[in-house]
Amino acid sequence: MKFSLDHYLHQLSPVVKKYFTIIFVGFVLGILTYSFLGFTQEKDNLKLLWLSGGLGIIIAYIINAFNKGFNKLVSWKKYTGFRLFLGVLLNAIITLILIYVALYGYVFVGDAKIDFIENYNEILLKLVILIFFVSLVYNVIYFALHSYYQYAKGQIISLQLERKQTELQLTALKSQLSPHFLFNSINTISSLLFSDVKKAELFIRELAKSYQYILNKYEDKWLTVAEELQFVNSYYFLLRTRFNDRIHLEINLSDAILKTKIPPLTLQMLVENVVKHNQVIPSEIIKIRIEGDQNIISVSNNKTGKPKRVDSFKIGLSNIRSRYELIFNETIEVIDDERFIVKLPIVV
Repeated sequence: MKFSLDHYLHQLSPVVKKYFTIIFVGFVLGILTYSFLGFTQEKDNLKLLWLSGGLGIIIAYIINAFNKGFNKLVSWKKYTGFRLFLGVLLNAIITLILIYVALYGYVFVGDAKIDFIENYNEILLKLVILIFFVSLVYNVIYFALHSYYQYAKGQIISLQLERKQTELQLTALKSQLSPHFLFNSINTISSLLFSDVKKAELFIRELAKSYQYILNKYEDKWLTVAEELQFVNSYYFLLRTRFNDRIHLEINLSDAILKTKIPPLTLQMLVENVVKHNQVIPSEIIKIRIEGDQNIISVSNNKTGKPKRVDSFKIGLSNIRSRYELIFNETIEVIDDERFIVKLPIVV
């Protein structure tokens, strides 16, 4: 069975490919440099050829390690031109120093009396020019590959965030389309049709508004607080109709806050959680307040006792927290004291 070089490289891990490339490129450049400088007539030509290839590999590794650390000190993104100039200059200087050390090391080991500056001044001048040219080409290619890698990485992260956002939105939608909520709504409509037809009609209209909002807005990353409150008011009407005014919602938000951003279904999910995690009893009204200041929107409620059975997908607060972190890079705060309070950061 025949295997091409491309097929073999494809099977290697990215790390192995990277170091294989460094070894290959360093070895080839070392040999080409040796040949270009005209040392092919030396007595130990083959030996020197291999030593040049080995030196090329060492230099390639050192330059690669240096550039990794240098990227952290000087960003390609912020200082592109400056980073390119310094990269060319410093890579060339490091390479020349390493070659100079290697040459004198070889002379010292061989106990030869050679002064490279006097005996090989023309060759060393060619070497300097060659090294600066190779350094320039290397840094240009390095910049192109680095930019492409960062762009590709950014695209992948963006797609991952969009996918996560979609998953969170669909999860929020799932909670609103729960069979339990639909069952209770249908039961309420059924009861109202026999007792108050006009109220039944209003209930159906508000229910339709609620689901129209959910289906139209759940895909959006964010909307204004004013838009979200339209849905909250429709949902609040459904709750008051179901529970006979045993739930009271007070909204106190300034016009400036109404124009700020919020993930869709956030306030509605918080109001819904209050109903799910408190007993709706005749002796005590559930009081929910939505208010704000310059920094936060606060959703708070009194506690009437935990119900025996909570019908919940257990996604409310975690879903809201995840969406705020994902979309706005902000964190919500939850305070469980005499009153249960959720503080949402204001996003302009």
